[in-house]
Parts: sequence; structure tokens; C-alpha cells
Amino acid sequence: MSDIDLKYVIPARLDDPPKFLWWDFDVAILFMGCMVIGIMTNQTMTFAGLGVVVAMSYQKLKAGRSRAFGLHALYWFLPTSFGFRITPPSAVREFIG
Repeated sequence: MSDIDLKYVIPARLDDPPKFLWWDFDVAILFMGCMVIGIMTNQTMTFAGLGVVVAMSYQKLKAGRSRAFGLHALYWFLPTSFGFRITPPSAVREFIG
């Protein structure tokens, strides 16, 4: 493969995660969220730097785990008022329906 072929990499499988530039989409959302806060507070460069640090930290935390690691973490650590259903109590052994 020449250098020209390596510039234009097309995903070979349908289940490849969506990308935004060089980051996975969930990592890019963290960066963009920090950028939006920076624009709203008129401290764009400070929050851009913070966004890069947050995105790279999350990317390292997520490395080697499932692609849905962020969703799993939200399910377990956020309260149920955010829309995630609570798990049934462990004492319930039989379910109806």
C-alpha cells in the first residue's frame, strides 16, 4: 500500500464505531461539550484544553473495554431520575410477565 492508500481508510465492517475526525464519537462528544461550555463562558481556549484532557483521559479509561462502556457507567452511577430504569431488588426471585 502506498501513502495515498493509507490516507483514505474506508471502514471494512458495518459494525465499526462511528468516528469524528480521529476520535470515537462518544469521546468527541465530551470534547465538544467542553467547547460549548467554553464558548458560553467566553473562555474558549481554556475549555478547549480541558476538553482535550477530558477526551484523552476517557479514551484511555475506555481502552480494552466494551464499546458501550460509557453507557454502562451511566447506567450504574447516575440516579434513576435521569431515565435509566432501576434494577429490581435482589430478594425478588420470580417475575410475572
